[in-house]
Parts: sequence; C-alpha cells; structure tokens
Amino acid sequence: MPDKKLDVRVYPIDEPKGNTKAFASVSIDDIAAIRGIRVVSSKGGLFVTMPQSYDNKADKFHDIAVPLSGLRKEVSKAVLREYKAQTALIPEDRGYQTPDMSAAKDIKVDEIKLGINVFPLEDPEGSTKAFASVNIDGLVAIRGIRVVESEEKGLFVTMPQSQDRTGLFHDVAFPLSGDLRKEISKGVLEKFEAEKSVDRKQSLGNRLADGAQKSAEHVTPVGVAAKQHHPGVLE
Repeated sequence: MPDKKLDVRVYPIDEPKGNTKAFASVSIDDIAAIRGIRVVSSKGGLFVTMPQSYDNKADKFHDIAVPLSGLRKEVSKAVLREYKAQTALIPEDRGYQTPDMSAAKDIKVDEIKLGINVFPLEDPEGSTKAFASVNIDGLVAIRGIRVVESEEKGLFVTMPQSQDRTGLFHDVAFPLSGDLRKEISKGVLEKFEAEKSVDRKQSLGNRLADGAQKSAEHVTPVGVAAKQHHPGVLE
C-alpha cells in the first residue's frame, strides 16, 4: 500500500515503576488518531502495544484501536524510532509543538469509507445502550464506541475513553475531522435504530456486546505516568 502520513509523538516515563517505558500517540493520514499506545520492555527487548481494555469474562485484553492494512508494523517501528530519539534528549528538551489540524479539516467525508457494526445491549442498566466498532477507510479500526442516552441530549455517540490520574476522561481513538466524527455518529445511531428492532436473543451480537460492556468497565488508564506531557498530545 502507498506510504501513509504518520505523526508520532512519544513521551518517555522518567522513572518507570513497571515495564511500561513510555506512552505514545499517532495520527494516520490526518484522518484518525490513537492515544495510549505503550512502549513496553520485556526480556526480548522493547515492543509496542495498542491501547487495550480488559474483558473480565474472558480474562484477556483486547485492543481498543488497531491500525489496519499492514500499518500496525509501520506504526510500531515509527514509535520505537521516536522513543529512541526522545530518550536521547534530556527531559527539558523533549516535547512537541501543537499539531497543525488544517489538513484534517480539508478531508472530504464522502470519500471516506466506513464499516460500522453496532451491538445493542439487551437489558441495559445504565445510560449505555449499545457498543459499536468502526473501520475508517481501511486505516484504523476503533472498538468500544458507545451509544449513550441522557435526559439532556437524548441518544448520542462517544468514542472509547480512559480516565487519567486527575479524574478527567480522554478519547483513546477518534477521527480528527469534526465532520467525519459527525458522519460516524450519524451512521452508528442509524445502525443502532435498525439493530435494536431485531430479535437479538442468544445472538452473537448480543454476546459480543455483553463482553464489550464488561471490558469497557475495565479500560486500562491511559497517561497514568505521563501527566507532565499528555495535555498537548493531539488535542
């Protein structure tokens, strides 16, 4: 596939207490961004993991967002290169300028292909009524999207989120264009309305949704050890 534009930003942890050595974020072709990527140390050396959530029922982790079409290897290589470059600098010299978002605003939404799946919850006990996943133009798959209902807003869509040490929530993966976000939200809600009228009793979708609900309740915190750097990352 043709080379894709990657904006990679890595934030080393000065005094890591575990095997996570850095957090990273990446934007792909000015279309979508992924935060909470980790640089992890093991006996085999350094490797990169995508942001994950824990599925309590299956007792395993699942990626929240995944670069597609061979991009995962390219993203991992780019993250490790940038990690080495940042760790070669003293902490005071690390950091990045605010990203230029003008290219994202020029994205033509009608040229972006979206693959949307929605899994309504059979008996929702809270405000979350369904989970969804979206494939954005064959570049990025985002899971753990929620259909939420409130008295003030009615039904609306949220990207997968994690909570930092200060208690604030941040999107883990998301489209960079406001118009594309609106298009995804519209598509998710339309699919939700169509799916919720279907008898999903004992269906595969219902089981997936149940697992997604449990995993979303155990989202691994992003930015836990990068408090001093993260506020300026791909905002």
